[in-house]
Amino acid sequence: MVRRWFDRLETGDPGVELCSPDIEIRNWSESPTPGPFHGHKGVHRWWRGVNDPDIGTDIQMFSLEEVIEVDEHRVVTVQRARGRGRSTGIEIDRPWGAVVTVRDGRVISAVGYPTPDDAKQAAGLSE
Repeated sequence: MVRRWFDRLETGDPGVELCSPDIEIRNWSESPTPGPFHGHKGVHRWWRGVNDPDIGTDIQMFSLEEVIEVDEHRVVTVQRARGRGRSTGIEIDRPWGAVVTVRDGRVISAVGYPTPDDAKQAAGLSE
């Protein structure tokens, strides 16, 4: 399920039907879209924020590199953000992480972290 959702995100579709009506999305406080975002309307608000042209980026945020099972409902995902700032021309190529929870075949929670290690630590995984 998580891979399917990230496949959709990578192609530019928030995949709302793969999300629980009660989904919550949050990111780290310094992220451009910290949230929280609740429900399907929240997914749409989050997606508009992630793709806000005023931010001035041509960055692919959802290139999924790894999925690490934590327990029967949670995984840690490792993504890579790649691209170039439209206004600055600055290149970006950096990993980030998330803890994603799935229940009843739908994503119910996604919490983003600035690094994969932060996400692993939040999920209780040690290196």
